[in-house]
Amino acid sequence: MKNILVAALFGVTGMTPAFAHHAGEQMQAAEGVTVSHAYTFENAEMAHSMRVYLTITNGSDEAVELTGASVGFAENVLFEAQALENGSLTTTQPETITVNAGQTLTMQPGGAWIELESVQQTFEHGEHFDLTLTFTGMDPVQIEVEVEEAPGAEHDHDHDHSHEDGEV
Repeated sequence: MKNILVAALFGVTGMTPAFAHHAGEQMQAAEGVTVSHAYTFENAEMAHSMRVYLTITNGSDEAVELTGASVGFAENVLFEAQALENGSLTTTQPETITVNAGQTLTMQPGGAWIELESVQQTFEHGEHFDLTLTFTGMDPVQIEVEVEEAPGAEHDHDHDHSHEDGEV
């Protein structure tokens, strides 16, 4: 059975995220269920895949099951998560993700994500795209994913870096 119980794999248990990635971005998925803070990183022209991160808060009285996701520019979309098994870090591909009643799941780098495979489009930071999430027993939920600058990317600095002692 490839259904992953979120509390065991992702190490979350009804806690809210420590920080809000994109203040104010929330999409009501269904009564008591919200999806927020959806983001990815800009991709290179030859990139094969992209990872999407987001937060799902289940404020309802019943567990919800995320069963799929889709975009028009990727051939395959699946869930992936990293877990420590027998002292080794492994990547798993759960078929579904369960978010229990009262639980908040934050998909983030090094934990869990939505993998977009065979990506046929490039994105630069500041752009957005739509992603459709499928939950059992709910209408599909379309969310907006923000594209951020790749980690470690060089930043343009428009301010002076001169120092009083003559060092640069």
